[in-house]
Amino acid sequence: MLKWIAKRLHILKDRTIYTMAQCGHTTAIKGPISAFGESIIISMPPQENGSVKYCLACIEKMTIRCAWCGKPIFIGDPITLYVPASHFTVPDYAVPYTEEDPRRIDPVSIKEPARYVGCLGWECALSGVDRVGFWYPPGKVKRVPSPLEIALGSGGKAIIVNDLSNPNDTGTIVK
Repeated sequence: MLKWIAKRLHILKDRTIYTMAQCGHTTAIKGPISAFGESIIISMPPQENGSVKYCLACIEKMTIRCAWCGKPIFIGDPITLYVPASHFTVPDYAVPYTEEDPRRIDPVSIKEPARYVGCLGWECALSGVDRVGFWYPPGKVKRVPSPLEIALGSGGKAIIVNDLSNPNDTGTIVK
């Protein structure tokens, strides 16, 4: 068992732990990634065996751009799904929302009205109530009920969501 762990974990001189990812690459569990002119530090949760599913380089490649402002949407970021107005020209990099893998969708085959993945930034989202999911590996939308959908399902009662960037915070219905 210890031999197996020793093969999977490599402790370097600077004490950074590297783990063999399921993608086949060696990676740090925490580190910087960059895309479209912006950088963040990401920390990936290790699995029970000490490995992570994807390396930092693969996570970086899963970053997409917001259909509305063009800023990056990194893995784990909250997202919106809006239908563009008729006068809006959809950029080539816009990712359509489908139940399937969006990288395999031909944009011409999308039936109208198409919804596109956007960020929850101040310039794009009308409000936090429009959060409808998160951008997750391997590069697709993990759909969650929006605060508005939850409020409507509760008979129109108010809902408080403390952290829109937390996938586990579905809100508290105010009685």
